[in-house]
Amino acid sequence: MSKIKQFFNNSRKESKTLNERKLEELMKQDIESIFTIILKEHNYTLPISSKSRIGAEISDYLEDYFVEYLTQHTHKRIYNPNSAPKGSTKNSYDFCFHYKYENFDDLIWGDIKAAKISYTNSNPDLGTPEKIIKFIMDGHFYLMFVFLKYDTAKNNQTIFLPFEDGQYVHCQFLKDIHHSIRINPEPQFQVNIHEPEEYRTRDEFLELFYTKYKESIERNISKQEKKKAELDDRFASMKEHLKTYNDKMNHSIL
Repeated sequence: MSKIKQFFNNSRKESKTLNERKLEELMKQDIESIFTIILKEHNYTLPISSKSRIGAEISDYLEDYFVEYLTQHTHKRIYNPNSAPKGSTKNSYDFCFHYKYENFDDLIWGDIKAAKISYTNSNPDLGTPEKIIKFIMDGHFYLMFVFLKYDTAKNNQTIFLPFEDGQYVHCQFLKDIHHSIRINPEPQFQVNIHEPEEYRTRDEFLELFYTKYKESIERNISKQEKKKAELDDRFASMKEHLKTYNDKMNHSIL
């Protein structure tokens, strides 16, 4: 490839990346703006008893208001908002919507993650790998997290607090999650929500996803192989303990 042709190819790639980053930033700004308005309308307080872990209740409350807000206020880029079906704890999203900007028009999943301010090492579950795989295989890609911080108000209700930058809402795509993310044995994505986001392309995310999922599977295999190797000795030991127990039972019955 000539240097001139390579230069133009690289320029097109850079332009495409910049356009995609503009789209992603705009999407995050739109959702952050809506949830900030919702919190402000509630004076940053929700009538929910601030127990130790109330993330699900906060999500239920806010996702319904998200749909209600967009039903009453038409948005030029967001349409067809929906909240998660009620009565199930295994929903793929807390809320979803379609986003249209220029030639882009697609379904977006949203997941609300609220962390109590005292939990500095909050590592919430961020979804299963298979959920993300199915979403991508169905022709979509973007899963957005809405991060919030809360505490207990004097009246035992839930009050939301700003992040260090003064914002009450931070939106982040799964694809830009901190590289320390891991997939636990459940399996669920997990990361400390206080870790900063790291921009990466969709292809780069797929590479990270593959690496993390493979590492998780290998850890599980290693644990299962260790259990398998210990199985004979453990059951031999149980057999001896059971023999002692049987002798005791026979003696007591006689």
